[in-house]
Amino acid sequence: MSHIEIDKREFEQLIGRSVSENELKEKASNLGAHWNHLEGPKWDVEVYPNRPDLLSVEGLARAYRGFFEVYTGKEEYEAKEHEISLEVDSSVEDVRPYIGGAVIRDLELTEKKINGLIQLQEKLHETMGRRRDKIAIGLHDLSELQAPFTYKTVEPESVDFTPLEHDKPLHLEDILEVHEKGKEYSWILEDAEKYPIIVDANEKVLSFPPIINNQLTEVQPSTTDVFVDVTGKDRKAVRKVLNILVTALSERGGDIESVEVDGEIMPDLGSESRELDVEYFKKISGLDLTGEEIVHRLEMMKYGAELSEGVIEVEVPCYRNDVMHQYDLIEDVVIAHGYREIEPEMPEIDQIGGQEAIEKLTDTVREIIQGTGALEAHSFALSSDEKLFENMNIEKEKVARMNNALTKDYSVVRNWMLPSMMQVLESNRHRSYPQKIFEASDTAVLDDSDTGVSNRRKLAYVHAGEVADYTDVKAVLQVLERELGLELEVKSAEKGCFRQGRAGDILVKGERIGIIGELHDQVVENWGLENEVAGFELDLERMMENI
Repeated sequence: MSHIEIDKREFEQLIGRSVSENELKEKASNLGAHWNHLEGPKWDVEVYPNRPDLLSVEGLARAYRGFFEVYTGKEEYEAKEHEISLEVDSSVEDVRPYIGGAVIRDLELTEKKINGLIQLQEKLHETMGRRRDKIAIGLHDLSELQAPFTYKTVEPESVDFTPLEHDKPLHLEDILEVHEKGKEYSWILEDAEKYPIIVDANEKVLSFPPIINNQLTEVQPSTTDVFVDVTGKDRKAVRKVLNILVTALSERGGDIESVEVDGEIMPDLGSESRELDVEYFKKISGLDLTGEEIVHRLEMMKYGAELSEGVIEVEVPCYRNDVMHQYDLIEDVVIAHGYREIEPEMPEIDQIGGQEAIEKLTDTVREIIQGTGALEAHSFALSSDEKLFENMNIEKEKVARMNNALTKDYSVVRNWMLPSMMQVLESNRHRSYPQKIFEASDTAVLDDSDTGVSNRRKLAYVHAGEVADYTDVKAVLQVLERELGLELEVKSAEKGCFRQGRAGDILVKGERIGIIGELHDQVVENWGLENEVAGFELDLERMMENI
């Protein structure tokens, strides 16, 4: 959660009407931003991470103009034809490859408005920006600059300028050691041999992203024209943050002007199109609304919407980054309708709750494997390409990926369990051997379901020690076979993670439900282990179908 402090008078001015304290406390919080009164006109607003467009008074006012039905429907933003271009040098590809730019002209700024902009900038840095690593923002007074601009990297000691909140010029390397912001964010550039900068036509430095801007371009109350740059490592995030900033500044009366960035015109203020099926909405939400009523509620949430033959064409505003599925639209319609307007009702069918069959089987399997002397592990479902594929010596496969992963070490959802067991062994290298470890838990596999991915319950078992071979793990598999009353067959097969000739597929009634073998020496070395490892993995859901 992010908290921002706003002035209620400013909010009312932007929304176009007065709003009572009770309205803010009771009704406004239903939108997904919780309002708490501090003192006088000051309010603290708590914003959910999925709505970074609400991290400013301008964004809040825009959303509540629709929610309070002052002005419903999608806001239209247009960018005037560009006068400024920005060239991107290929040297930034290995450091910070993406940049977006835009100009906002004819602003009427005050100290309070500038403080609000800085608050939005810093909140975006902390949330979408992953502490400036993923994206970083620069706001510059355009009056001191001469286009065209260039984004490039330079040697750390070759350029100097006077950074914000400093009184004399510093080289880039000195900024990282001396300046408060340099010390705080130098970790982002610790592997870079050259540092990124943005310069104007006269080689004046605008910014040293993601660290600090030049004092020369500091935005003041007298500033009327602002150049916005967003640099980062994620192309989509750079463009979305640029849209959030320029539309917020447009809400202040500024005129958006595009910038040509290496041949591409930015910002792209066009809408993304989505479809919402009326019958699907009724089925998922349980609300019996007409197509016209759903359209009205979408417009209250600031979407563009048009009904045609039972399907609503929805225009998603350019500043929203959280709408990926019909579920997201359905949620917004229900928010606009009001959760308190939903009449609770008892289910029409009588049933007794009970444990799912797969949970019963999983509990049974756990008891059986524990009976062989193995310890149960509980590892993370999130993993990485390196752990799932590179360390396991197999070809990379398609897996469910995180859009906004905090770190690449936890950027994908595991599709098999053995890598998780190897990670546990890696963490337990200082413990005594032999080690027998297992886990029965969920993986995620891509499929044709509505979300494109489904959970799949799997079991993995590993045995590590000076002598740990196929026979050891086959014995555990046979215990499982006997206790569950299965007839398992092991058929010789090759897989990159296992030693050649020491691996096989596990079959039941001719269907492949798992793998077994001795882990390849290269795999053992990749995980930093010094003992031999053997193991097996079973798809418990496929196995259950054959019990």
